[in-house]
Amino acid sequence: MTRLLFLTGPGGAGTTTLAAATALRAAAGGHRVLLLGVSDAGELAAVLGASGVSGDGNVLDIDEGFDLEEGLEDGLEEDGEADREHGELEHGPAADRAARRETLARLTVRRFDPAAATETALADLAKLLSGPLAAAGLSAPDAAELGPVPGLPDILALREISTAVASTEWDTVVVDGPPLKAALAMLAWPETAAAALRRVRPIEGQAARALRPLLAGLVGLPTPFAMVTQWTDNAAAEIAGVRAALVHPGSVVRVVGSSSAAAQPLLQATPTLLALQGLRADLGTLADVARVPEEPLGVAALEALGEIVYKDADPGPGLVDPPEPTMITEADGYRYDVPLPGVERDQLGLVRSGDELVVSIEVPGVAAHRRAFPLPAALRRCRIATARIADGVLRVGFKPDESLWPERFLTDHSEDTQNGDR
Repeated sequence: MTRLLFLTGPGGAGTTTLAAATALRAAAGGHRVLLLGVSDAGELAAVLGASGVSGDGNVLDIDEGFDLEEGLEDGLEEDGEADREHGELEHGPAADRAARRETLARLTVRRFDPAAATETALADLAKLLSGPLAAAGLSAPDAAELGPVPGLPDILALREISTAVASTEWDTVVVDGPPLKAALAMLAWPETAAAALRRVRPIEGQAARALRPLLAGLVGLPTPFAMVTQWTDNAAAEIAGVRAALVHPGSVVRVVGSSSAAAQPLLQATPTLLALQGLRADLGTLADVARVPEEPLGVAALEALGEIVYKDADPGPGLVDPPEPTMITEADGYRYDVPLPGVERDQLGLVRSGDELVVSIEVPGVAAHRRAFPLPAALRRCRIATARIADGVLRVGFKPDESLWPERFLTDHSEDTQNGDR
């Protein structure tokens, strides 16, 4: 199972530096590692000491304090001669450089280019629309006319992450994420989009059924409903893939702490906001990282930082199930438990909307975070009787309510009874 470490923190907290140190530490432990910068404008390359970034986004020529391509073999050979003279072949500088070379061979560094990804996505969308619009006598829009689309770069970045996690090419994927506030909004997107699709797809299906006789007579004309159905199916599959990458037992969001007073409200609310989305949070590993006098730059300095932070421990997360709601059967009904560690009563909002339970959390200075939980079938025919917070869990009590049963069930049952009496 590919492990995912998504690192984020308040601006200026050193997230990029710690992401690079984490990736190197995992590679030194024998893992094939992808270090992915999703909001990187060159910081990752600068921290690693890379001399450039290739056209496909891969960081090249990581600097170890000497030119990697020209000086590595010469340096190893010279150090090897010196070590042989002093009997230090296994533990001298040559051995250190050889180990570092093996570490770098297991490390791939890549930056996600939001502008290029957005341009490609909009071009694909324009191509998708061209067929149905042409059949209707309309011209297809140019890709430039479709953008910019708010939130699209985040969506594409998440897709890049999920593709990497689904691949068998790496054992560990380390993501250098955006600052904490933006990262929380990005990570909430899959659930927000899934909830929106749940509302769109039934409406689209009902409309398609109602107009099917009319559309059947328009032979050869692509129906908009077929296109919408295909689009929503594809979107649902994409969302499911992203969601699977973020919530599988080997994934964690590791948060870099900060001593800034302004950052404390959001840092304190982060475990709750991540749990609301069903994501694992790790605020302890990097909470008390000692700040070094000078910023670690280059592979050697980052390796030293990794040793300080992780010591002999594996930098990756252990396998733990993410926080998800559970339904519990009680004597007089049911209980629906939603894990929300650290939540305060005055932050919490709770609304029943049809077959969904909508939970929202308000944090000062941050847009409200909400998630619509599709209720299990047993709870859809119940009413909410109680709601309370206990031990970091929102406990919602449900009681069966016959008034919520579908009318047709009662009608069918009545007709069957009458037929039986006859």
